[in-house]
Amino acid sequence: MIYAVIVALAIGKAVQATFIDTSTGLFKFDSSLFNYLPAFLTFVFTIVPFYHGMNRYLDKCYIENNERHVEGALLFDFLVFFFEASILFSFSTSIKSGLQSFLVLGLLLLVDVLWALVSHWIHYRKFKPSVIRWATINSIAIVVGIFIYLNESSYAKENKPFLLFIVAVLRSAFDYGFLWRFYFPKSEQSITTGST
Repeated sequence: MIYAVIVALAIGKAVQATFIDTSTGLFKFDSSLFNYLPAFLTFVFTIVPFYHGMNRYLDKCYIENNERHVEGALLFDFLVFFFEASILFSFSTSIKSGLQSFLVLGLLLLVDVLWALVSHWIHYRKFKPSVIRWATINSIAIVVGIFIYLNESSYAKENKPFLLFIVAVLRSAFDYGFLWRFYFPKSEQSITTGST
């Protein structure tokens, strides 16, 4: 669970970067806070389902699954989750960098899409739906995010952080909405049922 430590550090760093005055070490609340709030809230709405999903995925694949595991799959999953947690930490440190922080989020979603495709091949080839839903949701969020990021209309230029925050909220809402039974199983479910 090393990735959990990195996630905890990322949360602390995000709170510190957003709400603590670096010169005094005290809580700050001024107009500049609103410049960073969309990135901070995007971080919050992203880190919760990602961390939740990591834990549920490991439980489902390696504890609830009674079948033989693919050799090396756990190490692969751990390395990806470690890398994703590191990206989340990078996101937390870049909250004050404006739109650059959303590029870090895009990288996180891209890594997660690639991991989901490999994970589907390793664990879920026989079943539909599976982690492919994660890949689909994240891919749509990436495409919409790129469209907003590159849009040069006057409205988009002024509101890009807020619009990208809305994309992050919708991504998390669709994530929980389409995968509710995966995140909150009613009872112990075997992976052999193929339901997620």
